[in-house]
Amino acid sequence: MRLKVKLKDFDSFNSMVFKKGHSKRSFAQAAQIGEATMIQISNGDRFAGPRVAKKIVDALGVPFDEVFEIVKPKPASK
Repeated sequence: MRLKVKLKDFDSFNSMVFKKGHSKRSFAQAAQIGEATMIQISNGDRFAGPRVAKKIVDALGVPFDEVFEIVKPKPASK
């Protein structure tokens, strides 16, 4: 079973990025992640991988648990 890394609160995350003086595009560059990846994660369309989540919290300067939560994926229905 693979664990997923999910944003806790999309609005709060987007506010943190804005307060750091970034657009989603410039934050992606600052965090050294792909722009599409940043947009998908911030909109809730994608989970973050461990490396990307680490880059995001490092760029924000906040603890992991302030931004992300680790969730178990739902089992596939048969």
